[in-house]
Amino acid sequence: MAVTNKHIHVDVKLIHQLSDADSVSVEIIVGNKKLIAASMYFDRARQIEDDIVKIELILHRSKNTGILIAADRNARSTFWHDKLTNSRGRILEEFIKSKQLFILNKQSYSTTFRNRLGTSNIDLTITCPRLLDSITEWAISDQESVPDHSIIKYAITPVIAKVHAANLLNTRNITNNKSLVTFQGTLLQVLSENFKINLNTTLGEDVDYLLSSELTEGANIEKIVTEFSEALKMVCNNAFPTYRALRNSTSHRSVSWWSSDLTILRKKPNALRRPYQSSRNNGELRDKRKTQYFECKATYSATIRREKIRSWKEYCDVSTAKNPSGAIYKTAGGKGNTITQIKSLRKPDGTLTVDTKETLSLMMETFAPRDNIEDDNEYHKNIRTLIEQSVNKTDDREFTTPEMRSIIENMKNRAPVEDGITIEIYNHAFKTVPTFITAI
Repeated sequence: MAVTNKHIHVDVKLIHQLSDADSVSVEIIVGNKKLIAASMYFDRARQIEDDIVKIELILHRSKNTGILIAADRNARSTFWHDKLTNSRGRILEEFIKSKQLFILNKQSYSTTFRNRLGTSNIDLTITCPRLLDSITEWAISDQESVPDHSIIKYAITPVIAKVHAANLLNTRNITNNKSLVTFQGTLLQVLSENFKINLNTTLGEDVDYLLSSELTEGANIEKIVTEFSEALKMVCNNAFPTYRALRNSTSHRSVSWWSSDLTILRKKPNALRRPYQSSRNNGELRDKRKTQYFECKATYSATIRREKIRSWKEYCDVSTAKNPSGAIYKTAGGKGNTITQIKSLRKPDGTLTVDTKETLSLMMETFAPRDNIEDDNEYHKNIRTLIEQSVNKTDDREFTTPEMRSIIENMKNRAPVEDGITIEIYNHAFKTVPTFITAI
């Protein structure tokens, strides 16, 4: 295993305590930012738990900084877009979930490992929440590599120590029956600790009742709701693995000139590259396969150039026919990306605004004026008086637990919001403390 550094402005220090024959750990320093990077190999002849211990040592060393682990862990799981899940993969899944780590692997037409027996995704890129937003452009490269493992590329932005938010819009918690049972038990335990309830001497139903009794008149409801939300997020992070959808994934073609023929043709160089690279003992066969590979690769590159030129010509023909002085003329003259300027507006005194700030201020004062009590007429004063009075009608009665249960159970399990919590998880949270959630 090895880690190389080609940048003179980046300092790299070997961490001897975390390095051995199958793993290399280094500390990377850029200015006042630093992270720990590790390249690891998990031997199939060893128990995977032995190699997980090495990751735990790295995590202990990097408590106050980011970590980046690139590992050939010989463990398969659909969680990182492999075709199947084996026992080693399940063990590693549980470890990643328990340590709140993130997998950077994205679904791709290529795989991280390929030989004559088949393909798989056994190479894993792992990071922590602190470094997650700083790593972008993860991809399996088409560049040649001598071993059977593909080259994996990604970029690390200068904002190395940026703290990651609780969850992203494209994050979802993955649930199953076993993890949901664990979630309910852990949630009850965390809520009991937060609200000073002895779980050893109190049954689950009694805990629910004691929690709801916290919501007495004069209680800080907002604080209680915040504590409950934070407890729910923390329990979800510990109980469920998370799935990060591709940020740039689209259901349509990324470029106008791409076609299904190019998709098929793209696979051929990869298919020819592996036999060529594996032919090391037979020189004549290697030369023959090398010629086939480079000819196919040249055909693929030439087809891409031809499709780009064809697409551009079609665009020019259509645009010119519709408007000779349109998009093509503007593109050639560098006028394609014009910025709309907000024009001056006439003020009540007859003068014009002099800049954008003054124009926006005038628009805000006109369309969203400040609420000034001194400007109220009798009608406005009556409205203020009415809204300050408490309303107690039959339609304003409090919700009951059966009503809340019916509402939550009938909600569709749509995409989660920022916290990544699905309706299914909320439903099980309600089953755990129904009276408390109804009272909130």
